[in-house]
Amino acid sequence: MSISARASGLRARRRNRNQAMVELTPLIDIVFQLLIFFLLTTTFQNNPSFRVKLPKANNTDVKQEPKAVVVSVGADGKIEIEGRVIDDAQLEALLCNAASSDGSTGVNIRADAAAEHQYVVKVMDKAKTCGLERLGILHGR
Repeated sequence: MSISARASGLRARRRNRNQAMVELTPLIDIVFQLLIFFLLTTTFQNNPSFRVKLPKANNTDVKQEPKAVVVSVGADGKIEIEGRVIDDAQLEALLCNAASSDGSTGVNIRADAAAEHQYVVKVMDKAKTCGLERLGILHGR
């Protein structure tokens, strides 16, 4: 081997020694440890931005399954079944008749977007009072 070949080989080795190598394994370990630390120390709070006063109902156990009688609630609180506007007593009578004729009858509530929550809860409460367990909410497309 000539002297010039040896010199060029030494220069190549010196260049390789001067290049810095970064070990990624300790870096990845530290990143995972930080991730675990932040996941364990983070607290999740569910604080609403404002208070909501919900209406009271006699029956609070409600299952939502669609079927059978469709009750419409207007923005002004008027209740309608099969195109007829009815009052609270008629609503209870119709729902109780539906419950007595078929035990698997359900109630679907179609409420206007501007309807107050209390009117929807009133319909659900009447249905539960009559023994109708299957309640559902219909929405627009």
